[in-house]
Amino acid sequence: MDLRPTNDPIRSFLYVAGGWLCVGLAVVGAVLPLLPTTPFLLLASWCFYRGSPRIHAWLHRSKWFGPTLDDWDHYHGIRRSMKYRTVMLVSAVVLGSFVINSLPWWMQYLLLGLVACGLYTILKIPTLPDDAPRAPRTLVE
Repeated sequence: MDLRPTNDPIRSFLYVAGGWLCVGLAVVGAVLPLLPTTPFLLLASWCFYRGSPRIHAWLHRSKWFGPTLDDWDHYHGIRRSMKYRTVMLVSAVVLGSFVINSLPWWMQYLLLGLVACGLYTILKIPTLPDDAPRAPRTLVE
């Protein structure tokens, strides 16, 4: 499988469009507990790498997403504080939805099962100590 950036303008457009779609889903996933953020960011990074190295570099330099992507690229893990914040936010949103909404019992169990799968995935990702050195910023424009 060829993993280099493409020179075909149609493929490049499709990769960039897919990358922006993934960034949008990552932003939505930062707010909604059932939609993961990190996998969409990783997929967006890959799409941008294939379609537009310039946008790929921009994503890695971004204030919100860059440090997480750099940690993943360099260490293959997530910082402890980020992991704790994620677990706390997901738990708070799900608990709040149970208190505010009157979901049917089967939907509550379905929601709990999906959230449990998501939390299990988050907790299984290697944890970096918060004082680990920042990953090197090697991307240039």
